Amino acid sequence: MPDIWAIIVLIIIFMIFYGYISSEIKAKKKRKLRKGTIPSIIDNLKVGYKYNVVLSDGKIFDNVEIVGSVESDDAAFSFADYHGMLVIKKENEKKIYIKKSCIRFVEEN
Repeated sequence: MPDIWAIIVLIIIFMIFYGYISSEIKAKKKRKLRKGTIPSIIDNLKVGYKYNVVLSDGKIFDNVEIVGSVESDDAAFSFADYHGMLVIKKENEKKIYIKKSCIRFVEEN
């Protein structure tokens, strides 16, 4: 009778080991396939370039320059919660502050 429990435990350990190895093989195949079909790029918005910024409500800011992002400390008073907003500049030098969550996409000119 004790031999049966040892066999059951060995079968369970073998199944866990087999499941782990097979999932690793599948994940490796997916990574290899994904790498071959869609290349990943590392690119960011650059300060000084001209962009078209489209908001989620459909409003479009054409030919604007990205100035930067507002990063304020906790001690600074901000009634409008400007922390984390994207700052863009229109051609007439006026600045626009946009919440990053409101941007649908940015198109490079």
